[in-house]
Amino acid sequence: MPKNLYSDIYHILKGEIDSNVYPPKTILPGEEELSERFSVTRNTIRRALKKLQGEGLVYTVKGRGVVVLEPITDNRLVFSAANHLGFQDLMTFPQNKFIKKLTTKVLVFKEIEVDNLLSEHTSFNVGDIAYYIERLRMVNGKAMAIDSSYFRKESMPELKEINAQESIYQYVRDEKLFKIAAARSVATVETVSEEESKLLDLKEANCVGVLKKYVYTDFGSLFECTETKYVPNHFSLVGFESY
Repeated sequence: MPKNLYSDIYHILKGEIDSNVYPPKTILPGEEELSERFSVTRNTIRRALKKLQGEGLVYTVKGRGVVVLEPITDNRLVFSAANHLGFQDLMTFPQNKFIKKLTTKVLVFKEIEVDNLLSEHTSFNVGDIAYYIERLRMVNGKAMAIDSSYFRKESMPELKEINAQESIYQYVRDEKLFKIAAARSVATVETVSEEESKLLDLKEANCVGVLKKYVYTDFGSLFECTETKYVPNHFSLVGFESY
């Protein structure tokens, strides 16, 4: 069997948990057994299991192994501030099985030079050239979020609008530009603006959820600053902590 990346193993195991190959409260096979199954090192297996635990699907119990946790019920769209897949990350949560289609409409795609004001907003250096991209995110045909993003051009000098419409993170992986290594996020709530009320399917809501994210490469460089404004009564921002 060809070797698998830890992310491939994560997706396989996640699918098996979702489909009850491993029901809640059961123990996953041990690291050695999984290593043999996927023809990888135990360290690779640990990385896949760590990602499963980070999403609240399993928990490691000392002396027993990795236990599958009972799922929670949430009728809203579930997403994580820690995702590294972008908009498509919504499809990875079993609670979001009702999603039939995710669509992105690029509203703005242009290059700008970072000035003092923008440097304060993005933490990029004054004089940097950045892509400014606005994208409307639609779920099952409804406008649910607006992304306002700044990407350092030096990190992705050949980026095109079509890449922004499809997936910038996937473009980074396909082109092997760098590894998306870490992110820092801040979540707030703001009064909705006139423009946002026109674009988003807010109905009676007079505010938007805001998630501002700073994303780093494996070289330690800040390459993205994105502010996502979303319909608050349709989304649940989730996290999982083990003790």
